[in-house]
Amino acid sequence: MGEKSEKSILSHVSCNVGYIMFNRPERLNAFNLDLAKQFIHAIESFRKDKTVRSIVIRGVGRAFSAGGDVKEMLSDVHEGRNRAAYFQSPLAAFNKMILSLREIAKPVLAAVHGAVAGVAFNLMLSCDLKMAEEGTSFTQAFVRIGLSPDGGGTYFLPRLVGYARACELTMLPTIIDAKTALNWGLINWIAPTASFEDEVKKIAEKLAEGPTLAVGRTKALLNRTYDNSLVEQMEAERLAQIENAEKEDFEEGLKAFVEKRQPRFHGH
Repeated sequence: MGEKSEKSILSHVSCNVGYIMFNRPERLNAFNLDLAKQFIHAIESFRKDKTVRSIVIRGVGRAFSAGGDVKEMLSDVHEGRNRAAYFQSPLAAFNKMILSLREIAKPVLAAVHGAVAGVAFNLMLSCDLKMAEEGTSFTQAFVRIGLSPDGGGTYFLPRLVGYARACELTMLPTIIDAKTALNWGLINWIAPTASFEDEVKKIAEKLAEGPTLAVGRTKALLNRTYDNSLVEQMEAERLAQIENAEKEDFEEGLKAFVEKRQPRFHGH
């Protein structure tokens, strides 16, 4: 599949990696309903495409994303429209974006740079792995315009950083740098600007070379860990292993181990 422009979203596939890029650089990739619909379409396309074995989320231009489209919100206020309109259909679509990332049985890497704010911050948190370019800044931002968090922020943050830091991030207009985000467990890696593209590609392709179905089951198990008891989680693990054992990748993994070579998984 070659690269294609879908206005607010760019997508392409390379080396079994599906890339999705926010493409509203003139608005710092601010989210609106159109962008959300196109994002959901791209994720669904990659879900069905068996050649896509990992996914990368990026932003075009100076920032990953500034979050919700504040100018669009202000326009609605100035024109006397329903002030809640932006948070009805658009926010429902933003939530669907985030759920699509959690539910897809393929690993998702967020590769962020510049500003990561508001709902885009929380979309990043919904990704399985996160790499930030040096110089990236992170802020929940909602309180600056009289809002509370959305996009799963109040779900992800306490689980990742604890209650106290979640309060700090959401109740104050706190901006943290990439080093702090790494230390707090919000991201996995920081890469220098000069090597950022290469590092993203390396991780994404390494994920794509893995046993795709087993990785998908791992993701599903991790998603359930806060809801299940230990007994329930171990039973879910047992059932997942039974399914894994029926796949060609398991046989290839065994052979490679015995033959002392790297496995060649095919996602089967």
